[in-house]
Amino acid sequence: MFVSPTVVGDALIVGSCAGSVYAFDRMTGKPIWRYDTKADGSPAQFHGEPLILGKRVVIPSDSEPKGHLYSFDVASGDLLWKLPFDRGVAATPLLVDGRIVVVSAQGEVVAVEPTRGNVVWHEALAGAYALSPAYAAKRVFVADNVDKVLALDAATGATKWRTTVAARPNTALVVVGSTLVVGTADGYLNWIALDSGKVKKRLRLDGMPYGTPILASPLLFVLTAGAKGNLIALDAESGAVRWSRETPKEWTTYRPLLTGSTVIVGSEEKDLCAFNRDDGALRWCRSVGQVPRGLGISADGILYVGSLSGVVQAFRIDAGAGK
Repeated sequence: MFVSPTVVGDALIVGSCAGSVYAFDRMTGKPIWRYDTKADGSPAQFHGEPLILGKRVVIPSDSEPKGHLYSFDVASGDLLWKLPFDRGVAATPLLVDGRIVVVSAQGEVVAVEPTRGNVVWHEALAGAYALSPAYAAKRVFVADNVDKVLALDAATGATKWRTTVAARPNTALVVVGSTLVVGTADGYLNWIALDSGKVKKRLRLDGMPYGTPILASPLLFVLTAGAKGNLIALDAESGAVRWSRETPKEWTTYRPLLTGSTVIVGSEEKDLCAFNRDDGALRWCRSVGQVPRGLGISADGILYVGSLSGVVQAFRIDAGAGK
């Protein structure tokens, strides 16, 4: 399990790497419904985050030879529509001006009408794509698995600019002010101008950035892998490191969870650790008995942890005790 357990009303939506989408009662863990992707061919995996649209959930899947973009009714589990892609969609969908925009593993960028799943526009790009895109200033930003970052017109899909970066993009894309930030496999963060594609700044990190950088202005939280794993909090504009916290092997939750003044990550040692967002002070760290992968939280403070083994756990966060 890679994606975040996602709360929608009284349901918890989970995509399993065993090939099924589940909805559980978020308070009891009792199954509400299940959709088995083997009905559509090879069992799919889920690497992109779900997109919640009112009473519907849109979730991408990837598989060989085809995966699908699915839309389900949250309450009943009814399949509303599905859209096939060669090798599927491993990146998180965007909602842009009332349309769903997805980037397929084969480089198809597609805008989809969310009610019926009709394709509004389609742009085929060269290369393979697995990183989650970003949106700002009426443009969709995508990165391939080699060395290209592109800006597309959000209304038509036309390419506005194409930039070559120094190494393979290795993180999801995030917009910071007038720039696009992406981590690359040479161990750098890159700030790229939204309007021109010019690389304005590069910052060397302690390790290779990966996963999804999380912006909580004025900070940007980035994971790096190297001799040890690091969670780094940087000034989002300047790149100055505010604090860093390491783990012996790797932080395994590829998307750090920000909740209030706390940032939560999981480790290969089967621990969950919470740090103060502003200064990195340890608030708590506890074993969960599984390697954590995806993290989600409800408005009433229940933390949901999806694990590499497929187990989903729920923990009540005590706001007063900080754990």
